Amino acid sequence: MEDPFDRELQESEVAGRAFRAGVLGNGLLALGKLGVGWLSGSRALLADGWHSLADVATNGATWIAHGFARRAPDDDHHYGHGKLEAFAGLIVGLLLFGGGVAIAVSAFDFDVRLVEGWRTWVALAVALVSIAVNLVLARIAQVGARETKSDGLRALARDNLSDALSSGLVVVAILGTAVGLPWPEPVATFVIGVVVLSMGWNSVREGFDVLMDRADPELRAAITRTAGQVEAVRGVQSVRVHPLGGSVAVDMEISVSGALTVEEGHEIAHSVERAVTREHPSVRAVHVHVNPGPPPYGTEDESLLGPSG
Repeated sequence: MEDPFDRELQESEVAGRAFRAGVLGNGLLALGKLGVGWLSGSRALLADGWHSLADVATNGATWIAHGFARRAPDDDHHYGHGKLEAFAGLIVGLLLFGGGVAIAVSAFDFDVRLVEGWRTWVALAVALVSIAVNLVLARIAQVGARETKSDGLRALARDNLSDALSSGLVVVAILGTAVGLPWPEPVATFVIGVVVLSMGWNSVREGFDVLMDRADPELRAAITRTAGQVEAVRGVQSVRVHPLGGSVAVDMEISVSGALTVEEGHEIAHSVERAVTREHPSVRAVHVHVNPGPPPYGTEDESLLGPSG
């Protein structure tokens, strides 16, 4: 059986690589976009550059929060520090939301004009490079999120995908302006702002759900079935799922035969814990309370009952 400490260490290394790549990649893109955007007069590329600069700050903040979130439970935080990562995801979302509004408003600055000539093609090249880099960063973050169950990495993966889309709009805008159309730049800038705003809203909503202990009903039902299938479990009276960011903790009550000894009931509880953590990788801790005998008729939640023992 895999050592939990080894798994935590491996996940931390995977997440660290993803966050480092995000900070470095977005930092270089921000410098390139802002510099070339200023030289070329492309408001769409400038907007995309500010977006990348915001990503540097949010990637760094989420990276720090991820490190703290992996700390073990202590006397003051009995369920660990996992919700700190959800809080960071919420902050990332708020920054993206505000940045999206600012970018959309900048679309109405009609004093900015794209400079014709070689600068236009340099701006186009930077936008194309940005698409490729952001797709690579999104892939790295997606793999990291899948391996670590990290909400912060999931938020960053979405953000990188939005960056790639934003840079695609910049390409369209620059090409449109190069052939003499006046509207592609402001329209692309406004759309980029709306996309960033939407991504920020999703991150805010997901972070808020974790902080408010909103549990996935499907996961709760699956955990209930797993516990009910353990030998000698007569029923499952309650299952409470506590989201902790990238993982969850579970408190449950089960019933067993009242004729069993305390030691036998204790062993059944451990069997339930092992079954739940084995079948549901996102569950990091299970606390089982054992009740003697099946509950009185009519008092249980019938949707939670396991098979009769």
